[in-house]
Amino acid sequence: MNGIVLSDISYTNPQDFKTPMRKLTTLLCTLILFSSVTLAQDVLTLDKCIEIALENNLQVKTAENNVLIAKSNKTRALMLFLPDLNAAANYRLNFGLGFDETSGRFVDRITRSSSPGIFSSWTVFNGFQNTYRLKRRNYEKMSAENALSNAKLDAKNNVLVAYLNVTLDRERIRISEDRIKLLSGQLEREKQRESVGVGDMEQVNNFESQVATEKLNLVTLTNTLKADKLQLLQILTMDKMVDFDIEPETFNDADLLEQPVPFDQVLSASMTFSPGLKGANADYQASRFRYKEAISGMSPRLSISAAYGSGYSNNLVNDDGQEIFWRTQLSDNVARTVNFSLSIPIFNQFAVRNDMQVSRLTQRNAEISIKQAEQNVRNTAQQVYLDLVAAQETYKASSENLRALERSFEFAKTRYEAGRTDFYTYVEALNNKNRAEIELVNAKYTIVFRQKILDLLQGI
Repeated sequence: MNGIVLSDISYTNPQDFKTPMRKLTTLLCTLILFSSVTLAQDVLTLDKCIEIALENNLQVKTAENNVLIAKSNKTRALMLFLPDLNAAANYRLNFGLGFDETSGRFVDRITRSSSPGIFSSWTVFNGFQNTYRLKRRNYEKMSAENALSNAKLDAKNNVLVAYLNVTLDRERIRISEDRIKLLSGQLEREKQRESVGVGDMEQVNNFESQVATEKLNLVTLTNTLKADKLQLLQILTMDKMVDFDIEPETFNDADLLEQPVPFDQVLSASMTFSPGLKGANADYQASRFRYKEAISGMSPRLSISAAYGSGYSNNLVNDDGQEIFWRTQLSDNVARTVNFSLSIPIFNQFAVRNDMQVSRLTQRNAEISIKQAEQNVRNTAQQVYLDLVAAQETYKASSENLRALERSFEFAKTRYEAGRTDFYTYVEALNNKNRAEIELVNAKYTIVFRQKILDLLQGI
């Protein structure tokens, strides 16, 4: 048969071959694209982790709702300056003797009556209570907004710390794997030497022991990495367990030793930016106006009210003794009233006095909260700044130490392979080099992430 054969299917017409090939090509492209997307989803950058944390963090969501509540309360306080307006309608049945307001007489019968109307009232003066309440609600809104910013700041800081732990775990695993590779190479060398009679079994056993010990250490480091990755996932509040990796932070080693700005400048910027301190100040201002609002409860109140309504009663009759139609009554019985009311508080079971006392104590607590917030900002800035400076000093010392220990290890390795030094001297030199590598990695990433935290504290 003439034609093209693909997977045991014969196509005599070239056009018949194009359709399945086009579908196959589309399928392959889809699989490649899906694989790329999946890979991209499995690698999390620091910025992506922060984005996910801010989106899923429960404290942030709660703080966002509190902002909406504070805005609603402020709107309500603003609306209290306006008069209210209500419409009402009723239908009453009275059995027996009673005074009928619509007909203006006493009757002893079943009375049906109704008095629909529109009513409005407005507080002209209440000791500026509405004004103080509005200002209090405004500061409460500011406090809620700063609480939201502070929750986001905490979420970012938690991500940075967890991301640093995962980064350090990966670097320690890399050093451990390099160590296993080096020791395994030496083990193979000793096995070959022992097999040709120029080595001894003791050295083989020593290296086998070192390789086994380091593999156990690698398992421990791997488990630590899994635990720290789980902690990062929990901070991100992921809905399900996912296998992911993080993208390492890129930086210039020359920037690691850049002199940080003076601490006084850092502290001043942190004090200026701190959402927690701003929120504490807003809470204090809100407590001040809450106290004034409580005091205004002792002042006289002047209000005005108005009503527009009508009335109907089956007792209202015409000259012929017939009940007047209800629509005619509602049209004829229209009444308009305006009422001014002055209320002077004399005794209210100490409700106002108690409110004043509680508000005053709340204001004092708010003053203490400001001092506590200032202390928290200062302590955090001091600790992070000290960690940064200490990490830079450690980095400089570790760099010099690592260079010296690398030379020492290469010298010990050469001497060991030449048979001019013992196994323990070789392993000690290797251990010293590995410890220096770990110290350098710790110092390097501590500098990077402490600088990021310091930038967060300053609002950068």
